Amino acid sequence: MNFKHLKTFIEVAQCKSFSTAATRLHTVQSAISRHINALEEDLNVTLLLRNTRTVELTEVGENFLLHAQAIVKHCRDAKEEAKLIQSGRKGLLRIGYLGSACAHFLPDLLRRFSKQHENVKVEISEMTVAEQLQALSENAIDIGFSRPIPDAYKPLLEEKRVAYDPVQAVVSDKHELHTLNEVSPDIVGKYPLILFSRAHATKQFDNIMALFYERNLSVDVVSEPHSMQALLIEVASSNCIALAPSCIQNLQTNGCTFIPLNPGMHVELCMHWSTEASATTNAWLTWFKENEESFRL
Repeated sequence: MNFKHLKTFIEVAQCKSFSTAATRLHTVQSAISRHINALEEDLNVTLLLRNTRTVELTEVGENFLLHAQAIVKHCRDAKEEAKLIQSGRKGLLRIGYLGSACAHFLPDLLRRFSKQHENVKVEISEMTVAEQLQALSENAIDIGFSRPIPDAYKPLLEEKRVAYDPVQAVVSDKHELHTLNEVSPDIVGKYPLILFSRAHATKQFDNIMALFYERNLSVDVVSEPHSMQALLIEVASSNCIALAPSCIQNLQTNGCTFIPLNPGMHVELCMHWSTEASATTNAWLTWFKENEESFRL
């Protein structure tokens, strides 16, 4: 069945005139007749009753018209949807994020993106640094908000730094240091230390440890919790000190006090995506670039 013949039939059926249909379709009347004859031969039915003055639909023609209109509409919709998907204006966008680092800005970011891309479904998953790296490499997420990637992943992933987060000391509000306005690595090194798991944030762990090694300080890392909330609970219930990004203040911090480090250090929050980005990923990146000056990350 020829799609062009369907469109010709619909036009003739609507205006009940071969000559008018020819004018609307910017063709000649003989072409209209050929299309209708070919369609009727293909279907082996009579769709139209015509004479020199009138054109009328047969009962078969009236029924077939409904199907023909549905087919043409479906094809038109499919064409438009294909364009939307190709441009990234429709589809699925999967985002992985660090809960403690992103909870304060991600809802507003997603709300603004969805307002301009209503046909893009966004799925979010809270993940550690290591989980995001694995998910990105396996094409399980499209965008990741995490810490800087290890060198081994750089051929596979793109990276954009979006924020800097100071590292602070965290102590129990009953700890003898909780009233200090700032604290040095030398003082921190005198207490049992809690750091977020190296297995889940290797570069962050190593950079914090380097703070002590550069000063020839030995430290006793007594715990490496796998979640920042667990880290806070351990601190609040012990005489240990933790070093962690200040963004974890967005979590439940009852019983904890945050003290700035001197000299200071920070960790970076980065956005990552595959070097072979999907159309929806590219749509997100374009939107992010156009709006990033207004973001409060």
